[in-house]
Amino acid sequence: MPMLQHDGRQLYYEVSGHGEQPLLLFNGLTMSTAAWTLMAPLLEPRFKLIRLDFQGQGQSERRVQDSYPLTQQADDAAALLDHLGIEQCYLAGLSYGGMAAQHFARRHPARLSRLLLASTLAWSDAANVYIAQSWSAAQQAGGPGLRFDISLPWLFSSRFFVSSAQMLPDLRTIAATVDWPGVERILAGIREHDARSWLDEIKVPTHIIVGSEDRLTPLYQSELLHQGIAGSTLTVLPGAGHAIHLEAPAAFAQQISRFADA
Repeated sequence: MPMLQHDGRQLYYEVSGHGEQPLLLFNGLTMSTAAWTLMAPLLEPRFKLIRLDFQGQGQSERRVQDSYPLTQQADDAAALLDHLGIEQCYLAGLSYGGMAAQHFARRHPARLSRLLLASTLAWSDAANVYIAQSWSAAQQAGGPGLRFDISLPWLFSSRFFVSSAQMLPDLRTIAATVDWPGVERILAGIREHDARSWLDEIKVPTHIIVGSEDRLTPLYQSELLHQGIAGSTLTVLPGAGHAIHLEAPAAFAQQISRFADA
């Protein structure tokens, strides 16, 4: 099992694919490297895929502390590139991973050739704070089942519930395996996120994507990113919700590949 020893912690990672161009994928909030299962076969023929579990996720170590700052997660990813001997990569971050990717681009600009921000936030606004609080309250009141049910309308589009409802039992099972104390520390780090004042420091070519039915990280957040990052491009995926790695994996992979050629 590949582990990076960094700063006294163990971080799990995976490398796969047949391409030469390194593509680093940053997980969303409750994701692990396994959550890219639907997308990996679409990307591996072209890219060298690098996936890692942030601190508080998957198989990585969960050090007990008040929060897992986004800056720390970004620095951990840079240490992984050092470990793998990769000087520069294409980075795609989804949701929470998109926030971590913003900090990575600010702190380690020379390590990036391109940046793709998907379904993410320029800042943690009041609505985001209340959504997170509702998930925590549901976890406390009814465990992972209730938390999963409450999160569903925020994560998926109306179309998904009609066309892909058969996926929900498996997703519920996966949700029950998430280490919630680790997620709470990640959420504490999200509450500190506000990139609006320094988005202009991101100079790497950047593409932003968001689903038209994304209720969790709505279009206005992507527009803030687009306005703040000079030269960036923005694409809205029609009919898609927030969890595009599950709901629209082909469209998401296509956006990643097209931007590699842009």
